[in-house]
Order: sequence, then structure tokens, then C-alpha cells
Amino acid sequence: MQTRFPRKTLAAALLALAIAPVALTATAAPDDGAETREQWLEARAEHQAERRAALFERAGIDAETREALESASREHREAMAELRREHRERIDALLSDEQREALKAARLEMHQESQAERHQRRATSLQRRMTEMVDGWDLSEEEREALGELRREHYAAMAELRDRDFDSREARREAFQALRDEHQAALGELLTEEQLEEMRQTAREAYVKEPKGGKGDGQGRAD
Repeated sequence: MQTRFPRKTLAAALLALAIAPVALTATAAPDDGAETREQWLEARAEHQAERRAALFERAGIDAETREALESASREHREAMAELRREHRERIDALLSDEQREALKAARLEMHQESQAERHQRRATSLQRRMTEMVDGWDLSEEEREALGELRREHYAAMAELRDRDFDSREARREAFQALRDEHQAALGELLTEEQLEEMRQTAREAYVKEPKGGKGDGQGRAD
């Protein structure tokens, strides 16, 4: 007897396949700590400097005024950095080692909870969009069954890669990229190019339109 896949089950399969690239990126690029953060801060500062230069150019700000503005910005950043340093020193003097560790653990836990809530809101939004999308497709029972099987195989492969030890971050990236390519190829055997593009667009919209820090469903502005 042939297994029937209701539309919500099929939508769940497509949800997993649609968000896989996002999940792979997050898994393949773990946080490397202070060095990575320092590099990110440097890159952000460089980007902001380029934007300021473009802004000054468009506004017709002369070179002398630009230099004065840059100098004021540097002094502000240095003053803020000094205030932050003094603040950290005062906090360190007030807290014991155990209290600092407890705060660090609590901060990490709250961050993880916030990330999990945000992911759940996105998943719920995407689930609804995928369900609506599937309703408009004329899929056979065989296609529905194949998509469900593809979802299970993909989850198993991702779990295996997460548990595997890699020699380097590059090797990890390559493995996840290979899995992504394989999954996209398998999906292409089941859906038309139009359906694939509709699925990708639906996933993009669900992630881009979520408001920052909000609980709405696709009503925020894209940043």
C-alpha cells in the first residue's frame, strides 16, 4: 500500500530543504572567538569608512571639513573605548570570579534562547508559506513520497557531518557544500525549475522580511 503524505508533511519536507543552505552556512562557519571578532570589527570599520567617504563625496564636503569630521569621529571612538574600559574595570572590582562566570553563562543562555525563538518564528513563517505554495502545485503521490524520503536522508546526512571531526574549517565547508550540491541535484529530479525557483523565493522572503526583534510574520522591512 502506498504511503500518503498530507500537504503539511510535504510542506515540512520542503521547509527543511529550503532552509538547508542557511543551516549549512551557520554550521560550517563556527565562531573562532576573539580573533574572528577582531577581524569582523576591522572589516566593519573599513566598510563604514568607505560609506562615509561616499557620503561626503555625494554631499560635496570639502577635504578640510572631511578631515575635521574624521578627527572628531576618532576622538569620539577613543573616548567611548576609554569609558568602556573604565566600566569593565569597575564591574570586575564589584564581582567575584564566580559571579563573573555566572553572568557569562547566563548571558550566553539568554542569547541562545533568543536565537532559538527567532529561528522558531522564521520556521513557523516559512512553514505557512510553504504550505500555501504546495497547495498550488499538482504533485503526484509518488512525488510526495519521494520528497519525504529525501527530507529524511538529508537530515541523516547533516547529522552525520555535524558529528564528524574535520582536519580544518575548509574541509568542513567543502563537506557541507558537497552535501548541499547533492541535495539540490536530488531536488531537481523531483521538481520543475519553476517550482524550485518558487521555493527559493519563498524561503528568501520568509527570512528577509522578519522584523528585527519583532514577532511579526513577514511585516518588517528588509535590512
